[in-house]
Amino acid sequence: MTGPSGAVDWEGILDRLAAYYHAGDFRVPYLRDHAEDPFQVLIGTILSQRTRDENTDRASAALFAAYPDAVRLARAPLPRLERLIHATGFYRTKARLIRACARELLDRFGGVVPRELEALTTLPGVGPKTANCVLVFGYGIPGMPVDTHVHRIANRLGWVRTRTPEETEAALRRRVPERYWIPINPLLVQHGQNLCGPHRPRCPACPIRDDCVTGRALSEGRRPPRAEDAPSPRPSARAGRRANILGPAGSRGRR
Repeated sequence: MTGPSGAVDWEGILDRLAAYYHAGDFRVPYLRDHAEDPFQVLIGTILSQRTRDENTDRASAALFAAYPDAVRLARAPLPRLERLIHATGFYRTKARLIRACARELLDRFGGVVPRELEALTTLPGVGPKTANCVLVFGYGIPGMPVDTHVHRIANRLGWVRTRTPEETEAALRRRVPERYWIPINPLLVQHGQNLCGPHRPRCPACPIRDDCVTGRALSEGRRPPRAEDAPSPRPSARAGRRANILGPAGSRGRR
């Protein structure tokens, strides 16, 4: 639990999340059970931008079955790449980016994915989140991948007060001891997908609610730090009748 001095019980929080999601001991080196090819982590994370996990998984499986490495991907025709990754959305842009990325890996790095954050972010389509994912999931190097889940939950917990994922990454790097960097992303992402979603977090079921400034505020009937986490007011009876007339989400149902 967060103490009066603002100190965070990092081990206790990560232990409870790991136990809740049956993730095992977060202290075990991550790649012992989750080894992944750095090249496929790199390309797969580019594909994952602005799309659902299941679409990314389907497209990645099809892509890597045909082009599993930088040499083959660099030579791939764009129309075929677009067909293979169509499920991810923005497939034309992504097809150009992943092929350009493979070509730069060959031209500048001998086909080897860099192990340094600064070098990774010079590749086409690679921002801080993608670069950190490569470090953590491809190489087991401490990094701080921050997506919308990590950004939202870190703010709800009270670890940071930031407006963007980029600000959150910088703030977490300053605040979190490096030995806890690797497990934060997979545990918070899983938490965001299951309990701590963008709307109506399920605080009563949360294993770390006592460590969360938002969870404590809501349980005590106080306003949470982020206005968007406050409970929505109950709709009036008139609004409810209107919603029934208009159909789901206030739009007229099709006949």
